[in-house]
Amino acid sequence: MYFDETAWVAIAFILFFVLVWKRGKKAILSLLDERSLLIEKELNEAKSLKEEALEELRLALQNQKNVSDEAENLIKDAKETAKKIQEEANLKSLVMIKRKEEQAKQKILSLEAEAIKNIKEITSSIVIESSKAYIKEKLDNKENINLILKSSNEIRSFNLK
Repeated sequence: MYFDETAWVAIAFILFFVLVWKRGKKAILSLLDERSLLIEKELNEAKSLKEEALEELRLALQNQKNVSDEAENLIKDAKETAKKIQEEANLKSLVMIKRKEEQAKQKILSLEAEAIKNIKEITSSIVIESSKAYIKEKLDNKENINLILKSSNEIRSFNLK
């Protein structure tokens, strides 16, 4: 049998791979197994890191929700407190305004009473003086004294009322 050069090269190539495979089978398979184990280890580590990252993300989202809820509660409490403070301030303002109105009314009544008293005093003084002047001009001395006493008594009784 005659083989041409291409056939011999093909046979040599096949023999080369068969011999390499027989001799280097363990080395090649161990290299591939090591590489497979390394890739599997990296995949497991990646899965572990992914799980840790997901757990951290879940915790962060839970913390964010807790902080958000707490902030909402603080805002709600602050609004309620502000509303209570405003209501108390309004109530105190109304009480103070009523108290000031009462004080003003009392002062007005006091001033009215004093003004009436002053008017009565001035009027009585004017009446007495004009009576004295009239009596001095028109009446005699004895009649003057009786009329002055009578008028004074009437004025005093009028002032006491």
